[in-house]
Amino acid sequence: MNEKPSCRVYLFRHGETANSKEVCFNGHFDVGLSAKGESQFRDWAENLKEEPFKAIYSSDLARTRMGAEKLAERHQLKLVSYPELRELCFGEWEGLSITEVEEKYPNQLTERMKNIEAFHVQGGETFQQLQERVIPKFEEIIARHPDEQIALVCHGGVNRVILAHLLEIPMKRIFRIKQDYAALNIIQYYGDEPVVELLGAASCDRGNAATPNKKIPIQ
Repeated sequence: MNEKPSCRVYLFRHGETANSKEVCFNGHFDVGLSAKGESQFRDWAENLKEEPFKAIYSSDLARTRMGAEKLAERHQLKLVSYPELRELCFGEWEGLSITEVEEKYPNQLTERMKNIEAFHVQGGETFQQLQERVIPKFEEIIARHPDEQIALVCHGGVNRVILAHLLEIPMKRIFRIKQDYAALNIIQYYGDEPVVELLGAASCDRGNAATPNKKIPIQ
């Protein structure tokens, strides 16, 4: 690439949630982090303390804010949160476990996986609608920080639609992008051209995450 490096983005998924054992469809349901989830971001904040972040962003939901605040405090920055960065809205499924959804809405989980890009729960969003909500805000944030390094703490679905957009992956293949709790992705822009340098690194990889030239297995 001929362009010089411009904006550099550390894109995180939030840490483990307080209701993670139930495997819930949280969506816009506002649940916080578990003790482990908070620890995951304490680790990231410590490991990345020398990184020159100029801004920290998150959605306005507690599970992203709680982790992002640890990064912001470590770098003496004010956290900026946007509702546009919220997770996919699951409508009637909000806050329900997989077991509860299977009992209350038979066959809908199967239908969802057959048509992942277009399926939506009553009162919820499709992944296409999620991408249409998220990408304009993401691009607005990137444009605000030419030649700067920033961090965003978002959600599994949000990160997937961002990465699918950048890598031109069809929406029906979106779950080929793995995003565990507290996963880190690094995106380096060269002018307007994004390069994904790191995908889905866990907090246990923290000794390597800040060094882009080291090879870390894609998870």
